[in-house]
Amino acid sequence: MLTVGWSVIEGVGAALIVPTGVILLMENYEGKARAVAFAVFAAVYIGTAAIGPLVGGAFTTYLSWRWAFFMEFVLVVIILVSSRLVKGQKGSRRAKVDVAGVLLSALGFGCVVFGVICTTNYGWWEATKPLAIGGVEIAPFGLSIAPVLMITGAIFLLLFVLWERRQGRKGNEPLLPLSLLKNRPYMAGVGVAAIINLCHGALFFCIPLFVQSILFLNAMQSGMILMPLTIALLVMSLVTPRLAAKMPAKYLSIVGIAIAIIGIVLLANSFSADMAVTAMIPGFIVYGLGLGLGLAQLQNLTLSSVEASETNEGSGLFNGLRNLGWSIGTAIVGTLLITFLLSGLVAGINGSAVLPQEDKDELTAVVTQSTREMEREDLEAEIKNIVGDYPDEYKEELKAITGDAVGHSMRVTFYTLAGILGVGLVASLFLSRRKLVSSADDAT
Repeated sequence: MLTVGWSVIEGVGAALIVPTGVILLMENYEGKARAVAFAVFAAVYIGTAAIGPLVGGAFTTYLSWRWAFFMEFVLVVIILVSSRLVKGQKGSRRAKVDVAGVLLSALGFGCVVFGVICTTNYGWWEATKPLAIGGVEIAPFGLSIAPVLMITGAIFLLLFVLWERRQGRKGNEPLLPLSLLKNRPYMAGVGVAAIINLCHGALFFCIPLFVQSILFLNAMQSGMILMPLTIALLVMSLVTPRLAAKMPAKYLSIVGIAIAIIGIVLLANSFSADMAVTAMIPGFIVYGLGLGLGLAQLQNLTLSSVEASETNEGSGLFNGLRNLGWSIGTAIVGTLLITFLLSGLVAGINGSAVLPQEDKDELTAVVTQSTREMEREDLEAEIKNIVGDYPDEYKEELKAITGDAVGHSMRVTFYTLAGILGVGLVASLFLSRRKLVSSADDAT
């Protein structure tokens, strides 16, 4: 039900809504008014991602998680009623859908994302276990299904590019004009947006998981802890139109991403199993300020770099790859957390001065085996069986080792995210130097 209803059907609906909203902003606003419109759009787009866990947490804690889905129905009704207020140009011609292009791109991106998701259970390269479908085990040449899917996805995407080139040469209307892929400022903006969303999606996966599983907060409290980030993001997003009148938006994005990296590092240094939740607030505020500054005008700047006739396709690709970044981020971070947690456990067990060597060997073997063939429940059961007869001092030592491993896992994961944001910082150097708001616009 979740896969078909929430992922597929609702995903198709969202794919129709979001790029169209951006196109309407491009059509209806110019100059400073457009800068303000995009600042509000960015603040709402990212801000609601932080408000969502708060609302969902309230439903989950005090009512039922099912109410979150009913809330979506209410929002759709509001959208339909309010749509009459939206001004938009009527299409002058019937659209011809490039069906082959749609299928190739969907298969390509779908295989890549599903491949990344599979890394947690099946490994990045060597198969920790085969994929079983209808009793048939799939592990070609001992490889994990994850790289097979990702390579398959890359092949489909290559075929997609070749097909679009063929469509252009034959005079047909391609799904994606290849001139967009050759537009360096535009592709830099798309890349920056995808990388930022990758890190942002990863953060919104990690934080609730950490505060609920390790700090034992409920869903409502885990949503509340993200509010400083949301407030900082909203404030900075709405300040950027004035700043865009003083300097090119490119430099706002560069400075904003640099500040966001500092915020991620502050968050990384705050994690431990016995931390106070308030220790994350400085990192959230700095990260939110940087994100608001870096994102508020990024989409406006990116789409301003393409020809007016390519705005529709440019908006579609921008939003598609931005959402792809979020999907990959949530998939990758699960693998990172588990990998660094298990490595931290092994290091802590082997470095313990309390545990005897024979216990170290047994526990290390179990943790190492879990990365290959054991599910989480099996791992927990096996460890409980081993430590059942341990004296209290051994159990306290294992508790301390586990706490240190959790903190280590979160820290290294967030350092990794900071490094990924660093790639986005480099990509932002290739953004357009266009000034989005003129001095005359600012004066009015």
